[in-house]
Parts: sequence; C-alpha cells; structure tokens
Amino acid sequence: MTDASSDAEFYAEALKLLLQVAWANDHMDTKERELLVKLAAAWKVAPLLESLLDTIAQGKPLPQPNLAIVRTRPDKLLLAAQVLVAADGEVDEEENRLLAELRSLLGR
Repeated sequence: MTDASSDAEFYAEALKLLLQVAWANDHMDTKERELLVKLAAAWKVAPLLESLLDTIAQGKPLPQPNLAIVRTRPDKLLLAAQVLVAADGEVDEEENRLLAELRSLLGR
C-alpha cells in the first residue's frame, strides 16, 4: 500500500468517526459542519462527507469506521475530535462521553 492510499484510507475512516462525534447529540452545529467541510476538503474526501451528510438527512445510521485503520494515528484523530467538539463553543455530556470512549478505543 502506498503512502497516498494509506492516507486516503485513514482520512476516510477518520471522517466517518469525526462525523459520529459531531452527531453524538443528534445535532450538528454550523461551526462543526464548517470544520468537517474544511477537513474533508483538505483530506480530499469531500464526496464522502456529502454522502454521509445525506445519510444523516435520510435518518439512516452512519457507517462504522474501521477502527484498525484509525488506530494507526490516534493522536491526530483525538486532536481533530477535540477541536470538533469545541467548535460550537459548547461541549455537552454526550460529546464528553464520546471523547472518553474514543480515547479508550484508540488506547490513549
């Protein structure tokens, strides 16, 4: 696997996980959405984000990320998740619980 394909795979799975974090309270603030759009563009996974946002709009469950892939770069993912939950200026109980669960899943 090349570095580029490894990056693409990681960013796709990271985006799935970050979207679950943003949607943990069944609401996505405009600032959270803007941050996800910027990340998806920078990571070159914008079409995936559009598809996942459509999934939410249709009331369907989000796909589960591949944890084996996201565990390859836990610090990068945790930092992105922390920035994401703070983007709206409020971190609620559900988001805190999800961050703690994420830390545990990633071995941090």
